[in-house]
Amino acid sequence: MTARTPDKPERPKTLGRTVHEKYPAAVVGESPNLTLVEGGGGARDAYRDELTHVDEHGDVRMVDVGAKAVTQRLALAEASILMHPETQAMVLEDRAKKGDVLACARVAGIMASKRTSDLIPMCHPLNITKAKVDIEPIAAAGADPAEGWAPAREDGRVGFHVLATCGVTGVTGIEMEALTAASTACLTIYDMCKAADRGMEIVDVRLLRKEGGRSGVWERAGLGETEAERSDDAGLGADGEPETASNSGHTLTSPAGEPEPDKLAPSALPGGPRTGAAAPAIAFVGYQNAGKTTLVEKVISRLTQRGLRVGSIKHHGHKGFEIDQPGKDSWRHAQAGSRHVGLVAPGSYAEYARIDGEVDVRDLVERYTDVDVVIVEGYKGAGLPSIVVTRSGIDRMRGRDSFELIDEHTLAVACNDVVTRDFRTKATKLARAAAEEAGTPFNEEDVALPPFIDINDSAAIASFVFDYVEKAQLVE
Repeated sequence: MTARTPDKPERPKTLGRTVHEKYPAAVVGESPNLTLVEGGGGARDAYRDELTHVDEHGDVRMVDVGAKAVTQRLALAEASILMHPETQAMVLEDRAKKGDVLACARVAGIMASKRTSDLIPMCHPLNITKAKVDIEPIAAAGADPAEGWAPAREDGRVGFHVLATCGVTGVTGIEMEALTAASTACLTIYDMCKAADRGMEIVDVRLLRKEGGRSGVWERAGLGETEAERSDDAGLGADGEPETASNSGHTLTSPAGEPEPDKLAPSALPGGPRTGAAAPAIAFVGYQNAGKTTLVEKVISRLTQRGLRVGSIKHHGHKGFEIDQPGKDSWRHAQAGSRHVGLVAPGSYAEYARIDGEVDVRDLVERYTDVDVVIVEGYKGAGLPSIVVTRSGIDRMRGRDSFELIDEHTLAVACNDVVTRDFRTKATKLARAAAEEAGTPFNEEDVALPPFIDINDSAAIASFVFDYVEKAQLVE
């Protein structure tokens, strides 16, 4: 008996026409809050647009993009995870048993964006040039959100809002990578907090904006200014970050959306910005892999929540880094020979200059007259009031002892209990040896050491900085 392949069923018809790989009518209805900004050719047509991932037989396929033009593409996607207020507080206070929830979620989102083609069958592997995940706590109902917080939701629920930005120079879009990054960041938050709150919900996973390609720019109607600014060309460094002193030479950047100086709200500290004087500066110093960047990030966030305007400076340490993504206008200016490049956008500005030698960090601090405090990461030998940051007490790269960083400029040491005991032992031995050499009696109570603060207690470290700055402003 001859096997017979059954005929493929007739394609469904919609409005009297054969559909094939056209959109079914039930799918075409456009949501009123979706808008084609440019390049889209107007409203969509079910009989013009084709589902490119379906062939003429209705089978799925990977689209051949070999003939498409190479363009710079960008996509922004968002997602939110809602939770009990106590769970949100646990995350913000770094009390989760699994560790730093938000830092882990950001890294997970970036990693996921690079593995999207392994998860979504018809996605093309992309050589991503930009991947960034921002996470903001969602303010409670009726609360005025501080800087760095997402506005309150209409339903009053709290949690965290995730914004993922992905970029690529290639022949196909990067929307799926941004959506995957936002989703995975929320899933990571859930995983790290599920022991405390299994009722968390992940909601509002959606694309906000895409740029590049034949269709140009698409933007969700009602997109907030903050999200739009993050995708703008001006002020983005080579990694998609706003240009700062750490990625764009000697750069000064004001926060996006910051009002004019004469319209600023009263400062949280006496004196405060707009006095024309440089703000107090505190340096967080330590050897490589000591955890300075993670700690500085948390301290800046907590000080901001307490109403301070915080500036920051970081020593880059590498010579010859670029100021912007290759191909951008500011990069082209610099490549053409401009030694001083300026970028201006609504709510922010940046400067980059090629110089001989290196700017003294104390000279740079003099320009920070619009903030309450300057947090400096690095600059061990600059003589700034400093907090020594160390976890093991030893520089793993060079074998140096972090104890040597303690000097007359040290305000405190951020470390763990093991390092605290080790440093106290070393200080006692040094004091005893000095007393014996001088022929004076040794009293252990006379051993002078700066205060020790738990490196994992960012709230206590932020309070220490706040108190120091408050005293400095009162003295002035």
